[in-house]
Amino acid sequence: MLFNLYEVSLILISFQCFLFATILWSGPGPKPRANFLLATLMTLLGVQMLVILFENRVYTFEEAQSYLCVFGFGYGPVLYLYTRSLIYRSYRFRKQDALHAIPLTIMLLSATFGVGLCSRFGSFLYVSLIIYSIFSFKEIVSYTKALIQTQSANGTITLSWLKWTLVLFVATFLIDIYQHFYQDIEVFQGVTLVNCSILILVNGMFYKGLKQPMIFQGITFEEMAVVTKSFASQEQSEEVEKKLEQIRRHMSECKPFVNPMLSLNDLALDLNVAPRELSGLINRHFNQNFIDFINTYRIEMAKDRLMNPQDEKETIIEVMYLVGFNSKSSFNTIFKKKTGLTPSEFKRSQGI
Repeated sequence: MLFNLYEVSLILISFQCFLFATILWSGPGPKPRANFLLATLMTLLGVQMLVILFENRVYTFEEAQSYLCVFGFGYGPVLYLYTRSLIYRSYRFRKQDALHAIPLTIMLLSATFGVGLCSRFGSFLYVSLIIYSIFSFKEIVSYTKALIQTQSANGTITLSWLKWTLVLFVATFLIDIYQHFYQDIEVFQGVTLVNCSILILVNGMFYKGLKQPMIFQGITFEEMAVVTKSFASQEQSEEVEKKLEQIRRHMSECKPFVNPMLSLNDLALDLNVAPRELSGLINRHFNQNFIDFINTYRIEMAKDRLMNPQDEKETIIEVMYLVGFNSKSSFNTIFKKKTGLTPSEFKRSQGI
């Protein structure tokens, strides 16, 4: 039995999806729920590719169509929950999360018992995909805001790759919409543009999705609340000034910023202040978000160390780690932003 190139692309996508899903389900990791959800997404996609293949080889068009739209109602919810599982530390499934599976369950049961709902409601899957994509983007935007208010790590905590994954995901189903209602966009010998997009999406999500959870463990729901709930201080200015002086003294004397993973919660615990209150004090009275506030102290210490090295052989990289940075690119970028010079230029300007 010979397969044409289009069918080969379906087999390749399906094989990769099942292989990746198996690795994700069986492999250990700090975010097992994220891996489980990504594996579920891969499995759904792999099964759909097989159904499309069987449509060409075994099923009649009507039989295949009764199942094809089913999968579309699963992609959006799983991708949304996957996004949340990456964002939040120690993510747990909630009872209300089961509600996301209702449309998928209804469509699957109807297809199983021969009630073809796809012909009447299949187009709603595109509405579902758009809605869940918007929800996922909103989660990432909120996460990014929370990071700069609660974390001090530089260069390893963004999920920009996930934004691009969502962009590619949206682009793929927009191409699919066009091909579904108008005509296929053929790339080469029957292989369509949507097949190529899915191949890129699958490989990109697997590589980054498996790698990224090892980089950053996420934030807590309490840390997210820092940016979703404002803190309105009712204290008198004298009391506020005492707290500001306490913050300045603690930063200068204890130098907590040299810890590259210092968080708002850590600093609040040291100062015996509520995290939301501390965030409000930094935002309003220092006119900085948390990460800028911490980096200001790091750069000042780096400048002092570069001008007054403890050892004449001390390198810029050693200074970088000493003051709390763990990324050379971030250190160079932030140093130049604060001083107008790179660390090397600054060192040369001091005649060192």
